[in-house]
Amino acid sequence: MIHELHKRVVRKWMTYAPKLWWGDFVDIRFYLTEKLTELSGQRILDLGCNAGVIASECEAVGSEVVGLDMNLDALGRYQEFFSDLKLPARVVCGSWNALMFKKESFDVLVLSWVLCYDMDNEKKNISLKALNELLKPGGKLYFVESNRDCPIQGEGQNHFWTIAEARDMLEGNGFEVEELAGWNALPSLLFWLPLSVKMQLPRKLLIYLTPPGRLVQYLPGWYKVFRFLSKFEWLWKYCRSYYLCAQKV
Repeated sequence: MIHELHKRVVRKWMTYAPKLWWGDFVDIRFYLTEKLTELSGQRILDLGCNAGVIASECEAVGSEVVGLDMNLDALGRYQEFFSDLKLPARVVCGSWNALMFKKESFDVLVLSWVLCYDMDNEKKNISLKALNELLKPGGKLYFVESNRDCPIQGEGQNHFWTIAEARDMLEGNGFEVEELAGWNALPSLLFWLPLSVKMQLPRKLLIYLTPPGRLVQYLPGWYKVFRFLSKFEWLWKYCRSYYLCAQKV
């Protein structure tokens, strides 16, 4: 299933919004998409929806998605994309921390590299309280972001959380964490270099070599390997990114 989903998602990006896509062929958002497409009949708010590729997969399995983004170009792509797929495009131009919806409006919230734009924990706490109010009782929040402990992707970027910090912050704001997964624990191809040297290299180069997704995507079973390794907590320390699912309590 994931092989077809992976190819379909990449094809959608390359067709409708190549300049807006994630840029990583082994991105954790493929895993997020898989998890969201296990749902059906849910009212979902996708915060930072971009061009709506994940939203389109959710709509296709019977959920109702509202896409929110500040990027008008992305929302225009979203509407064009959904029109071609004969899907209803429900989009709102706005920010995740200036929400205009009624309380308990949604069954599911999706935050994919969004909360990191709140640059300190005080602002993040305010956002989480507001997001909690948007969820119906028992509603769920799906969250993916860079791991600050990763020496390549998150090192020195304090606006990202570690996995432990994300769990603690959500549990302190009315959520119960149900599932955690650390993604892409494979070391950089430059792992042998001292950290002080690696941090002097261009970040884009380091990300490309951690590991190079354009190559890994062609390895048979790469997704199954990533999925299997994601469950081992001892591998989470230096993983590139992580997935979290939490329920409103």
